[in-house]
Amino acid sequence: MHNPKVKTLNEVVVSRLLYYMGKQNLTQYRLAQISNLSLSTVKNIMQKRTNDINLKTVIMLASGLGITPSELIDDPSFLAQNLEL
Repeated sequence: MHNPKVKTLNEVVVSRLLYYMGKQNLTQYRLAQISNLSLSTVKNIMQKRTNDINLKTVIMLASGLGITPSELIDDPSFLAQNLEL
């Protein structure tokens, strides 16, 4: 049976990105610029069109946000029991 509290990795990453983007008042366009990613990559992540975010992308997003990858994923939602893996 599907647990409604379990989220995909993409959903959790988007939630964390929205949190940090909100704190810094960043648009998707600006996040793409400062992360050295294409706007289409950021949009695909934010619109949950990708099922597999790689570590390189997480590192680049965190760097753009001025945080470490550890800070980005330091959230209970990233624990295995809370993710649909």
